[in-house]
Amino acid sequence: MIQTTIIAFGDSITFGYGVTSKVTYPKRLESFLPQCYPSVNWKIQNSGVNGDTTREALTRLQKDVLQYHPNIVFIMFGSNDSCLMEDQYRTPYEYEKNLCSIIEQIQNHNNHTGLHHCHPIVVLITPPPVVDTDFFPFTTNDRIEIYCAILKKVAEQYHCPLIDFFSVLKNESNEEFTSFFQYDGIHLSKKGYDFLYDSIFSALTRLVDRNGILKEE
Repeated sequence: MIQTTIIAFGDSITFGYGVTSKVTYPKRLESFLPQCYPSVNWKIQNSGVNGDTTREALTRLQKDVLQYHPNIVFIMFGSNDSCLMEDQYRTPYEYEKNLCSIIEQIQNHNNHTGLHHCHPIVVLITPPPVVDTDFFPFTTNDRIEIYCAILKKVAEQYHCPLIDFFSVLKNESNEEFTSFFQYDGIHLSKKGYDFLYDSIFSALTRLVDRNGILKEE
């Protein structure tokens, strides 16, 4: 049986702040991928850390990503990088530089699995929007959009599949929008995670054939 390892690399949105683990997208993938592709031994690792930015991500890349010799790495950072809090804010310049370094190290990693020329596939995910209120004045959608634009640019530069999750939620009706978030207007509710999982699962199915084997470029 072929083993395919997926790493979810991100901050509290990936970790699952404020929800049970079964609501997060890594746990859902762990539950449903074997049902969809039973011929594959799926290994899913949640490497999301609360409060992380791309700076911390870069320092833990070896320990939390590369040591697992992944086949697919979903990367979702930007909510904290764009937040104007002294201990979290990373300039757009640093954000892009960190992202590029992370992607290059992953793409150049030889996982010796024989799948996809033995190199991991990096999938980038734009951070979700927020509910713009005075409760959390440090993060706004205007700022997050700047970081989303960087992600799109970097995705094109490194030929990475991109999930524009920001737009997925932002384009929903105003009546529905707040229901995607917890009380703080930043972290996702179960309904928000439903949308995230659907977006990720859809992207994942485009990377594998009917037997769940990674397609070669």
